[in-house]
Amino acid sequence: MIKGFRFKKDDRGISAFTFPFMRKLIIPTTKLIFNPVITNKHNMPLTGPCFIYGNHSNYFDPFLLNVDMTVEPTAGVMTRDQFHKPIPRIFMDSIGIVPTSKYVPEPGIVRDVIKMIDKRRMIVIFPEGGRRWDGRPKPLIETTLKLFWRMKIPVHPVQLHGSHLGWPRWADKYRISTLEIRWLDPLIPSDYPDYETFAEKCRGLIDFEEYTPPDTVKIHSCSKPASGIDRLLFRCPETGELDSIYTPDGKSVFSHTSSLSYNMNLYSRLINKHGEPHSVIEMFDKINEMPIPADKEGVVLKNLGCTFYQIDSEHQLIKIGPGYTELTRDSIYMSYGSDKVTIPLSDIRYLSVEQNKKLSLTTDSDIYQIALKNDGALKWQSFIRRLQNDEKTVKSL
Repeated sequence: MIKGFRFKKDDRGISAFTFPFMRKLIIPTTKLIFNPVITNKHNMPLTGPCFIYGNHSNYFDPFLLNVDMTVEPTAGVMTRDQFHKPIPRIFMDSIGIVPTSKYVPEPGIVRDVIKMIDKRRMIVIFPEGGRRWDGRPKPLIETTLKLFWRMKIPVHPVQLHGSHLGWPRWADKYRISTLEIRWLDPLIPSDYPDYETFAEKCRGLIDFEEYTPPDTVKIHSCSKPASGIDRLLFRCPETGELDSIYTPDGKSVFSHTSSLSYNMNLYSRLINKHGEPHSVIEMFDKINEMPIPADKEGVVLKNLGCTFYQIDSEHQLIKIGPGYTELTRDSIYMSYGSDKVTIPLSDIRYLSVEQNKKLSLTTDSDIYQIALKNDGALKWQSFIRRLQNDEKTVKSL
């Protein structure tokens, strides 16, 4: 019954039932956790047609943007992975959210956006294509900027200050915080002489790192601020050994392979025994500069007990089953049941991380999703991209 269920919507694509219901359920939770302070509220749109775009680090970013939008909700696009779950799919559909695949061009999305514009909707799009891992800017998707330019409707930039520190992508726990939602002056595409000038303006307005936020941002409490740090620091920054970083209590951070010892504060700084802060970003950069290790057979990574999925032509997630996967210098090998699949790295057109532990691989003919067991997908994504750029592996560090 629930599979094909959809709430009835009005001619603008909004359910009269779910919009007030979601506001009563989600918005108070958002305010309780993140206590958002809105600045330049006069720049916040109240209705469309218009685009809204900003930096993206936190699960709650779409709801933060909707905190004071009491008349109507925003529409927009959301990663397709959320639509594979029945309840989120039903509620997102009921306010005009449509699914998309990260970084993968989909002509149908443009048609959906044009329909939203015809319905005078406020359309939220995060042009970085996914949440930031370390709070630093990611390249904006060019096709999104071209869509802003082509539609010639107002584009509202918004800066979400504190979003990353309020709930870092790698973290298991959110932090009780005070964040700032800063609405900037709207951009009118026709005011710019050409696309490049307009696009450069769009990029510049969210080209800031979130690891050092303005004074308006405060992080108040978190029981285990370091929990999940091994997803970001997936190897020891001192020895280079993989999967060495761990936190026994969600506060202290150690390495199995070195004397590394820190406590993490609420602002994601690692504090040594002398009380000196150390940057997680600097450590992340350091481990990404280390060479890629491979064993004598050329295997870089392996994961036993992962679960394989495939996304069919109707964008439905089909569970294949449990199995084994490994990354070598030039391919990904997948084994499930009696099937064996080898995908050359050169055949992978698009690569993304879903929910931190799932790796999505898109080739010209197939889309696979690998739910890794007890392993972080950022490490796999990082090594695959480096290998695709012809980086060599080493046998010892």
